[in-house]
Amino acid sequence: KKPEGGLSAVGGNSAYTYYKPGSPEYADLEKKFVTEDTPKIMQALGIEKDPLPILWTGDFIPADGATPGSTEYVVGEFNCSC
Repeated sequence: KKPEGGLSAVGGNSAYTYYKPGSPEYADLEKKFVTEDTPKIMQALGIEKDPLPILWTGDFIPADGATPGSTEYVVGEFNCSC
């Protein structure tokens, strides 16, 4: 989600871009999130033995990375249908 016209992406006009699972643009991020980060988050929440909802997403916020010109991502929110 990217704000348009200088408005906030939250509650303003936004342009959405959707990527399918496995899209090469974010394949490394997806792999790390699913195989490394999600198990750690589930353990921290005490739900490591529970199944994930069938429909769920993690929304990522881009941030300037440690190396000039690089981008790192943080999870802004999780959405699910249980």
